[in-house]
Amino acid sequence: MKIPINTFIRNNGQIPLIHPDCLCRVVWEIYVLIITITITISAPLRVIFLELDTTLLLVCDTIGMLTYIFDIILKFNTGILQHLEVVTDRRIIARQYIKKYFLWDIIAAIPFTWFFSASGMESANTLFRFFILFRLFKLVSITSTLQRAHRLKFIKPAFARMILLVFWILIAAHLIASGWILIDGPRKEITGIEPTPNSIYLEAYYWTVTTLTTIGYGDITPETSTQFIYTIVVMLIGAALYGFIIGNIANIIANIDVAKSKFRERMENISTFLQYRNMPKSLQNRITKYYDYLWETRRGYEESEILHDLPALLKTEVSLFLNRNIIERVPIFKNASPEFIREIVMNLEPVVYAPGDNIVIYGEQGSEMFFINIGKVEVLNEDASIYYATLTSGQFFGEIALLLSTPRTATVKAKGYCDLYKLEKKTFDSILTRYPDFAKDVEKQAEDNRRKLGLT
Repeated sequence: MKIPINTFIRNNGQIPLIHPDCLCRVVWEIYVLIITITITISAPLRVIFLELDTTLLLVCDTIGMLTYIFDIILKFNTGILQHLEVVTDRRIIARQYIKKYFLWDIIAAIPFTWFFSASGMESANTLFRFFILFRLFKLVSITSTLQRAHRLKFIKPAFARMILLVFWILIAAHLIASGWILIDGPRKEITGIEPTPNSIYLEAYYWTVTTLTTIGYGDITPETSTQFIYTIVVMLIGAALYGFIIGNIANIIANIDVAKSKFRERMENISTFLQYRNMPKSLQNRITKYYDYLWETRRGYEESEILHDLPALLKTEVSLFLNRNIIERVPIFKNASPEFIREIVMNLEPVVYAPGDNIVIYGEQGSEMFFINIGKVEVLNEDASIYYATLTSGQFFGEIALLLSTPRTATVKAKGYCDLYKLEKKTFDSILTRYPDFAKDVEKQAEDNRRKLGLT
């Protein structure tokens, strides 16, 4: 999806709304995401390490609070997408926001830090410092940022799921480690040296990882009843999380490239069939190379299958984008109307030829013409002893077959793998009946060609 150029949406004379996918809105959401991650990391540390409560952290918390307040205002003034359409009704926008994220956002934006700083009780009672953790409620609403990235095609769905999974695992480990420090308290090392916040946190994070992953070296063990209960809870979470992570990562990896997974499955079925039917090795190799070529050029998808699933209008637009330039180069279509070109393009049939295949054989009755999309072909005489020309992408051959039902005057052979489009004479004649003016022009060209070939 393209990012809209216009930032604002006109709303029946009211204050303009912000487009949900405009560049400014995307940049703002990335900024809010960065602020939220920063607060998520710093808020628990402010609770457990009193000495970290500096003016700088207070300023950062204030920036976060103001960001969240402004974000609430923006969300009430930003259009929302429903069924891929931008909704500009403010009542619907407000209802949807209040229903989903407003409660979490308003809790995260309450200036608890200011209240306690003004009262002078913040440093006196650790309990009040826990209110800083309310900023973490913003995590509920920022998951929509990754959903937006998926819709705007910034990132593949499988990678988005992987990033989201890793993000929540790291956040959970950070919070659990902070909780362990809170109930374990700062301990002195064997040397008697007072540990620093860095060493305390690193030790707690190490304990968290070994416990969650069920490794448990036993070098850090609970000593009090509170620690035992906390460890039991973390172990239960770790056991459930371990299975959840393994299952999800396997699924995500399998779906990182869905096209490749489907292609491999298809190739396994084809290989099994070829072996079951005892096909010659040479034929098996040709078939395998053919599908390898399809993967390299089309990622295993057949163009006709993709177009078949599209509605008529989209199918026409895609076909015109792919083939219109090729069609307009053909002399017999020089004076054709856009409508006629559109119908011709819609009736082109994609075909693939392997190296050495005879696409057209000298002397056979012509009933179709070909347009070269990818590849090269050689034009030869009857016994391939004389070389006439090499045709490449964007060129065509066999157009006489659309005008005259005459034998082919040359053999055309694929030099390598070739992607072509084929137009049948019966299809061409059927379309001509709906364009009588152009049919007269085609009939005149046919008469000219008959005289050139000595058929009149």
